[in-house]
Amino acid sequence: MKQKIAIFGIIVQLAGLIYGIVNKAEDIIVMCLIFMFISAVAIYDKKENSKP
Repeated sequence: MKQKIAIFGIIVQLAGLIYGIVNKAEDIIVMCLIFMFISAVAIYDKKENSKP
């Protein structure tokens, strides 16, 4: 379930990233990239820990 929430978060951040690029809002772009990186690390850690 947490993995689905993380994927949804990445999709929302991707939408924010597109918004930041269109409006040339550098602070939004940086914030979206940071949160996307955190979400990607969380998904990667879950996949590694789930293997026996």
